[in-house]
Amino acid sequence: QTEKEGGAQTAEAADAEGVQLAEGEGTGDGIENPGEAVLTSSGVGNLDFAAEMKLNREQIRSKNKETLLEVINNAGITEQQKQAAVDAMVQITNIAEREAAAEMLLEAKGFQNVVVSINDNNVDVVLDMGDVTDAKRAQVEDIVKRKTNMAAENIVITPIQASAETQE
Repeated sequence: QTEKEGGAQTAEAADAEGVQLAEGEGTGDGIENPGEAVLTSSGVGNLDFAAEMKLNREQIRSKNKETLLEVINNAGITEQQKQAAVDAMVQITNIAEREAAAEMLLEAKGFQNVVVSINDNNVDVVLDMGDVTDAKRAQVEDIVKRKTNMAAENIVITPIQASAETQE
């Protein structure tokens, strides 16, 4: 089992054992972009949304961990169900560590408002990269590939752009 397959299999195992995870954890959106990282664009008026996205992500994870702990501590379930919950908890922690490592290195390289989100075999990167250049895109892609162990075709990079109102 590869690391990329681990997230999907752990989520599927947890679901098969009756463990419900909050929306956004352990599930992908099914979008495939074979061959290369995809560069998209997002216009936002408030650049504090990165902090809001991170807070939302941590709240969802906290709920998932709480649910998993209830399963782990439930005396009325099988060892197989407990192990599935433990595996899901380990996977959540693993994903959080890889996201944080990528975010920290991107911020150290000068990118701002960085949010890295790993779901199944996909990585979404939202960041303020200023003027979008091929060199910056390649730098972001390289960092994300190294820190998340994901292939370029599974990485979607979305630069933050201030809305027209804030640019004037």
